[in-house]
Amino acid sequence: MQGTAANLSVDYLFPKLHGVWSRSVVGATLERLVSAGSAEAVVRLLAPLGVDVHQRGGVQRQLLRRHLAELGAARRMMEGSVARFYTAFMERHLFEDLKTILHARLLPGLDTDLRDLVIAAPELPSLEVEALCQARDAKALVDRLPPHPSRPELLLLLADLETTRDILTAECRLDQVFFGALTAAAEGLPPSGRAIGTGLVGGEVDVVNLVMLLRNCQTYRLPAEAMEALCLRGGLRLSGPLCARLCRCREAEALLDALPGPLRQVVVPLREAPLAVSENALWNALWRQAHEHFANFDQPIGSLIAFPYLKRFEALNLGRVFEAARLGLGAGDIREMMIGPGDV
Repeated sequence: MQGTAANLSVDYLFPKLHGVWSRSVVGATLERLVSAGSAEAVVRLLAPLGVDVHQRGGVQRQLLRRHLAELGAARRMMEGSVARFYTAFMERHLFEDLKTILHARLLPGLDTDLRDLVIAAPELPSLEVEALCQARDAKALVDRLPPHPSRPELLLLLADLETTRDILTAECRLDQVFFGALTAAAEGLPPSGRAIGTGLVGGEVDVVNLVMLLRNCQTYRLPAEAMEALCLRGGLRLSGPLCARLCRCREAEALLDALPGPLRQVVVPLREAPLAVSENALWNALWRQAHEHFANFDQPIGSLIAFPYLKRFEALNLGRVFEAARLGLGAGDIREMMIGPGDV
């Protein structure tokens, strides 16, 4: 996948991406990591992926940089609208880096070098971390950001953050900006792949919103109006009006009863389990949706669109295995944290 190529046919890209996926850390390869038995053994198994626990920046940062490098290599082979979808998908990490910088501005004096906390991958627009941290106000901060279509929205939310110092709301609004751009990129895909793209993005929006709503019932207890302002737009099954209705549910039981059938089938059987179990089940349902499109030989453009999602779940799994092993969790507990069936 090295080099630059443009406007390659879907028929060419379909086997290329399947070849890349065949070398991914899934199935038996992932099971070897899960069953490694110690953090040291996991580290040895991660070494062939270019992950070095002794490098500055840490394992999670290296895994995400590896993930972005793979998507960047794939993007170089894509035509215009699909390449733009990849760019929008990858820029979730640009917004995550911006969240890290905003935390540092609100809580100065961190012992850790901030440059070791941001992803700062070559595939992302470059952020001048020190200059952004030292910006005197929201306008100066936005002026120091790289050119980006979301600048006007960022100025508004950063100006509000200066006044409120409400980092939770700022993070949710950054997510709204990101998912708005990703939804627009999905809607711009070729007609043969548009429903696939909007379905995957809308499915992810549903998971984020539903988990946030369940957490509100259990922990946050924010009023309905505040929750409505935090919800993402563009859900596949949780439309704006339905989200507004769910925000008014004060107890989890009422919320679960009001869910559309496909989401209710995932979470209702787990109502007595910790929320993390339901959250993982929802991500597994999205994984299955993505994998179904990726493996559909009758609609090969689905592979191009679903590939970033499958690779993202791979990166999340690798990060979870490392952290769980570092904390001394057993293979059974780690296996339950994985996203995607283990036999694929």
